[in-house]
Amino acid sequence: MVVAAIDAGTTGVRCMIADTAGKTLGISRKSWGYITPPELEIAKEFDPSEFWKLVCLVVKGAIKDSGIKTSDLKAVATTSQRHGIVLLDADGNELHGGPNIDARGAMTQYLIDESLGETYHEITGCWPPLMFAPSRLGWFEEEEPELYEKIAHLLPLCDWITFRLSGMYVTDTSSASATGFLDVRTNKWSEEVASVLDVDLSILPEIRKAGEVVGEVTSEAEKECGLPKGLPVVQGGADTHCALLASESKVGEITVIAGSTAPVMMILDNHLCVPDQKIWTGTHVKEGQWVLESNATLTGAVLEWAVRFLCERSEKPEKCRQATFDNLDELVNGIPPGSDETFVTLGPSVMDCQQITDVKQARMVFPQPSLPQVIPLDSSRMIHAVLENVAFAIRGNIEQLEGYSQSTAVKTIGGMSQSETWPKLLANVLNRPVATPIQSEGSLLGAAICAATGAGYYSSVDEAAKSMVRWRPLYQPDDRAELYDRYYSRWNEVRREGD
Repeated sequence: MVVAAIDAGTTGVRCMIADTAGKTLGISRKSWGYITPPELEIAKEFDPSEFWKLVCLVVKGAIKDSGIKTSDLKAVATTSQRHGIVLLDADGNELHGGPNIDARGAMTQYLIDESLGETYHEITGCWPPLMFAPSRLGWFEEEEPELYEKIAHLLPLCDWITFRLSGMYVTDTSSASATGFLDVRTNKWSEEVASVLDVDLSILPEIRKAGEVVGEVTSEAEKECGLPKGLPVVQGGADTHCALLASESKVGEITVIAGSTAPVMMILDNHLCVPDQKIWTGTHVKEGQWVLESNATLTGAVLEWAVRFLCERSEKPEKCRQATFDNLDELVNGIPPGSDETFVTLGPSVMDCQQITDVKQARMVFPQPSLPQVIPLDSSRMIHAVLENVAFAIRGNIEQLEGYSQSTAVKTIGGMSQSETWPKLLANVLNRPVATPIQSEGSLLGAAICAATGAGYYSSVDEAAKSMVRWRPLYQPDDRAELYDRYYSRWNEVRREGD
């Protein structure tokens, strides 16, 4: 039995065909970008019809790559970037597509701030309001009232794909909590938040359980995407929370989702949210569970930047970049802790949602290269220092989470976990064991886990995850861990010097 998983990310869309043992049979990817409206530089949007074409292309591409017959498919589920939304009219026609980097809500977040203040954080677990759907809706009411009057449905991005596949207006608790409309204390849509903007709660989708069949592929979707008509469409969840499924994350465990950004998430079996906390509280895809999140922000994206920077004058920059990533473990092998006294604070940080818009200057500190007694900075040490920078920021965010609840284990998943260097480095910086799944495609695998559950092959997402996730040997700290305590303190000094 095989299932399909679709992931609408920040930089592109992917589809994976997987079997019920979690093995990837086929995968396809397409990049996408966003439109900046004239005279509104902080805003970003996309054309839903163009995005839908790309979704269909990757679905067809993954099926072709897998070599399966469409009749072999038993279910499909979706996942996506958090905070991305699509607005639709009463007939299901798209009015607006907004990604997670759309900041137009900055102009109207005062509506939430002045009416609810810290109460908004207590209700939703979210801050600042500018990132979330209520503030963005407020912008449309003020700036594009004609469009605003037509809004009949608001869907998270993955649930819009579910709608295009099945015609159903549904979501799950993890995607719902990322809208900024969910009361995370009750896991119901908040009348208090909706009343601030005079929003009718009927525009918000029905909340369903992840792993539950919510509809089936329509004849129109079959023509456009190639999935068979009648194929069960299963409720998925937000990409980060699907990655937690793909890590078999349990209550009390911390999972580092090390991709372009690095959410550091701890699952709790009780709701915890206070107004002055610097982190987010969200609802998990699994019933009766919540997620505390302290996000290190840009991590893998900064590593990408560093490699591009070092390769930009190469005769073949793209080939240089790919070769660097392919040989990353060999490139940094043997470089000691502290990268020969090189420290960078590029991108990664310790989360403070109260000051999330305060972007600090990047810093890089290294020994004077002309001194004969020092090892001069080179590309390998710079890349190693960037990796250490990420690991130090992860440690700071874990310490912040453990200020609320002590963790029982640490796991990491995501693109950075494909290398041997990253989990080894993280284990030493944390001075504790780190578990890493073999499959790094966390959000896609999590959606596949939901799909396999909905297809009836497993009785729950927990049972599916236990069967579909495979693990590397546990990464243990070694004699470098003690050195990293000192270098972590030094990194914090460098970081604070930039404040």
